[in-house]
Amino acid sequence: MNRRLGVAAAAYFGLWIAIVGCVIYGIVQAGYSAPLAVAIAFLLFVCVNGSLAYRAHVRQLRSEGKQPPPYLQYLFFPRGLPKPKEAAPKSTHLLVGIAAALTGVFFVFCGAALAFDAEWSRLSQPFLAAALCIVLASMGVAFLWLAWRLIAFARQPRIDVA
Repeated sequence: MNRRLGVAAAAYFGLWIAIVGCVIYGIVQAGYSAPLAVAIAFLLFVCVNGSLAYRAHVRQLRSEGKQPPPYLQYLFFPRGLPKPKEAAPKSTHLLVGIAAALTGVFFVFCGAALAFDAEWSRLSQPFLAAALCIVLASMGVAFLWLAWRLIAFARQPRIDVA
């Protein structure tokens, strides 16, 4: 049985590789960029696999006599809608922390680059330019602080109180 499953999985992935290759090739030949073609192929993959998983889930729920969720809700939230007070997984904290850190570094860099590259004597409103530099750098520091908190929270061991 495991051999059949392995052959079926290999055939499934081989079929997807062929489909994705054809979609990317066709979009690039139509004159669009390769990153756009890759993004469209990825969305196609997500939608088709989500639809297949939804059909299987609907069949299972209907056989149990339960009401299936709406299609788009299942496609974007297969485990159900998140609860407002429910803690996010550690991986989510880590990914959002990395994104916040990159954004913070970008804002600090922009604020510092504007401050050091400006020809202050030639500006008509140097105080406005200085305020803009300070605001950008402050936003960057705020994003870096947020990233520090998110990544530190993701590294803490989980304490189960039950």
